Amino acid sequence: MRKYAKHWRDSASLIIVARNHGNVSDADGYNYKVLVFKRTEKTSFLPNHIVFPGGAFDPQDETPSWLSYFRQQNVPDRSIQALASVSGPRPYIFQTTDSDTLDRNLSLRLCALREAFEELGVLLISDRHGKHPNGFSQAKKEFPTVQWQQAIHEGAKTFLELYGELNELPDIFGLYEWSVWITPTTYRQKRFETAFFLAALNEQVAIYPEPYEVAEYMWASPRNLLDEHAKGVLWLAPPQAYELQRLSHVYDIDELVEFARKRKDHGTTSFCPVGYNASDVYFWVLPGDDLFPEGYDFISANEHMNRYKELSVNELNLMARNLHRVENRGLNIQKYLHNGPPVDGHLHVLGHNRGTLKGKL
Repeated sequence: MRKYAKHWRDSASLIIVARNHGNVSDADGYNYKVLVFKRTEKTSFLPNHIVFPGGAFDPQDETPSWLSYFRQQNVPDRSIQALASVSGPRPYIFQTTDSDTLDRNLSLRLCALREAFEELGVLLISDRHGKHPNGFSQAKKEFPTVQWQQAIHEGAKTFLELYGELNELPDIFGLYEWSVWITPTTYRQKRFETAFFLAALNEQVAIYPEPYEVAEYMWASPRNLLDEHAKGVLWLAPPQAYELQRLSHVYDIDELVEFARKRKDHGTTSFCPVGYNASDVYFWVLPGDDLFPEGYDFISANEHMNRYKELSVNELNLMARNLHRVENRGLNIQKYLHNGPPVDGHLHVLGHNRGTLKGKL
């Protein structure tokens, strides 16, 4: 059993971005859109929220048969092993233990790919050598998508069987490690540690929403989604809102892909929000903030949640030397504060990306 199995479930999510038709920039300056969907009221976690495709880890994601299939497709073992060649911090979700039958850097990518197909019918494929000269993935077209989607969702078929039937290679190499989020301890009844990956397409592809989980889907720019959230038109889950806030400062998809391809040089620090009450607002802090607990175990409740409830959030902000926090003034109104460098060389939530990105930044 994995270390945190009794505290949360492991999951994976896929941020899919696609180039606008003709590479045309929209009114806000973006030449790409992000794929998201609204969960139905029937779903047990985050009903009615806007999320990226993703879901819980499944045993089929780590069957050793995947390695046999990759070898049949003439994928060198060293290419698979290279997925684990990451510098910097490594969240526990990526650590392979004796109870795991596949390297977690591989199985979590397979989980993200499977969930994107089950929920939205997007099947990402790669060439036989996993080479991506421009960093972009591609989606399989013209096969019985809905039939396979339903069969896999109901357990009648496996994701591996689908790739075998099509004689295609799952695009594990075009999924770029992006972030890891852990549900806060305030949600004790249902928590997840989720690995987020990013994949880019040169065009928007057809979507086949799974009716039980997907109420509606949309392709939209990061800014458009954030603006609609602020208006109360839609409701972004906190990790999605933060990640879209980071993406909102990157207008060019080629620049975004170039950055994502280099991300593994810096590793990933887990983000598990820790909440505090001020006299006028509830806020949560992230790694790098003065109030983020040192050596946090991701399990213990924050015993100091009400320590500063007599102070306003502005007073607390002035007292802090290092800020990395989000003020929540209702479900749809968030204020992001971060006065330090981006964690792990990632995109800065306020767009302070000088030296990280080129072009407009």
